[in-house]
Amino acid sequence: MKLCLLLTMFTLALPSLSFGQTQLVLGAEDSWPPYSDKNGEGISTNIIKAAFAKVGITTKIQVRNYARVLQDVKAGLLDAGYNVTRQQNTEQEFIFGKEPILQAKAYWYFASKTKTKFKTPSALPDGFRVGCIIDYEYGDTYEHERQRFKEVKVPRQVQLIRMLQQGRIDAALMFEEEANQTLKDMGLQQDAIQKGMFNHTSDIYLAFSRKNPQSEENAKKLDQGIKILKETGEYQQLLNH
Repeated sequence: MKLCLLLTMFTLALPSLSFGQTQLVLGAEDSWPPYSDKNGEGISTNIIKAAFAKVGITTKIQVRNYARVLQDVKAGLLDAGYNVTRQQNTEQEFIFGKEPILQAKAYWYFASKTKTKFKTPSALPDGFRVGCIIDYEYGDTYEHERQRFKEVKVPRQVQLIRMLQQGRIDAALMFEEEANQTLKDMGLQQDAIQKGMFNHTSDIYLAFSRKNPQSEENAKKLDQGIKILKETGEYQQLLNH
């Protein structure tokens, strides 16, 4: 009798085993409006939360700058983070699902009075001063050229626009919707800076930590949730909101 009681107490003291996470801790970058703003709110957040809700998973959002999001996902301090572009270097560091959260187009931006004649990044001269966000991914084409440029890396979009206006950089790489929203938040007109050549279209993903053994399954769950949102028409509503 005593032996049975001891075994029962020992069993109760053991941590419970789970075959799937019902809540994920996600890192949201704080400077990519309208997708994810300083409060972690935006289009990306809304899509991710809605998709996981469809498959019975709740989310806890923690806001960081983008570089810190990536660091904490790599270290396993966060289950996943967004908004990450899927390309050669990120494929090695994170686990991705098949379904992107959304797509975003990136362009080269110049000071408003600059006469731009460049068609491709390869046409830009060596030593060109390019403003970009710390640890952002700008596509494989840019990766092949970036060593020729003098990159000025900052954590905020606002800084890129101000540096363009002050002539401290020759160009900045920004995603179109993000640039438009940031200009609006700064109280500036669209022509305060000049949109130049197209850079690339990014498929934007939630990147899962390789430290979490459930990441493969969580990525599949997100894919499932996004597909449900698209089938019901909710995805397009969230994207347009």
